[in-house]
Amino acid sequence: MSKNKKFSFGFRGEVNKDTAESRIIPFVLSTFTKDRYHTVLNQDGWQLDNYRKNPVVAYQHNLSGGLCSDPDPNFIIGKSLREYYEGAGNEKKLMSEAQFEPQEINELAETIFRKVLFGSLGRTSVGFLEVGHGKYGEGDQARDAENETYYFAGQELLEYSVVNIPANPDAGRRDMMRRMREESYGALMYAWKELGGKFRISQIEQFRVCDILDLLDGKDLEIRTTDPDEVRRLMKENASLKDQVARLNLIMNRSNTSL
Repeated sequence: MSKNKKFSFGFRGEVNKDTAESRIIPFVLSTFTKDRYHTVLNQDGWQLDNYRKNPVVAYQHNLSGGLCSDPDPNFIIGKSLREYYEGAGNEKKLMSEAQFEPQEINELAETIFRKVLFGSLGRTSVGFLEVGHGKYGEGDQARDAENETYYFAGQELLEYSVVNIPANPDAGRRDMMRRMREESYGALMYAWKELGGKFRISQIEQFRVCDILDLLDGKDLEIRTTDPDEVRRLMKENASLKDQVARLNLIMNRSNTSL
C-alpha cells in the first residue's frame, strides 16, 4: 500500500436535546468492520497527536479546492473537541465530538449541521496516512483472491469530513485504481504531446484540469514561462484579447450591414 492519503467512513452518533444550542454532534469515525475499500483499519493503531494540533472537520474532504476551484475556508465546517474510543476488542471504535461553526461565520456549516440533525446527512469519512506495514488476509482474503482484504497496521488521522456518500463499493478495488492511474497517465501524455513538449510532465501535473483545457485551446500561443500562476495570467489576457477582437468584428459586421 502507498503512502498516499486514504479514506474510510463512519456515521453519526446519538444526539441529545441540547444539540441545537451546543452545536456538538458525536460521530463514529472508524471501526474494525471491513470498509468499501476492502480494507480493515486497526483501531488499536490510530495516531492522533498531530490531528489534535489542528482538529478540523470538513465537508466532502474539500480542504484544498477542486480540479477547477480555489480553496474555500468555508468547507471547514467545524472542529473536533475530542477524540476517544468506545467498546473493546473487535467492537472498539474511534469516536469524535464535532462542534459546527455558527451560522454567522459559515452558512455552509449551518446547512450541513441542520441536514445532520434532520438525518439527510449523517455519514463521515476519515482521511489518513498508513503507518507501518499492514498485511493481506489469508485464504479468500489473500491478495488477488475473491474476498481480498488488507489489514492496516496503523493510521495517522489527517482530517475527517461529513460526506454525502462515504464510498463507492467498488472504488477501492485495485483493478479500478490501476485503471484510473493508467487513464490519468494517458491524459497527461496526450496533453504533453499536444502542447508540443513545452512543459514537462511534472509541470503539467501542477495545473488544474481547466488550465490544461485553456492551454490546449490556445496552444499556438508563444508561452515561455512554466509557472502555473503566470500561465493562467497570460491565458486570461489572451481570452480578454479574443473577446475584444470578437466584439470589434461584431461592430464592424453591423456597420457593414447598415450601409
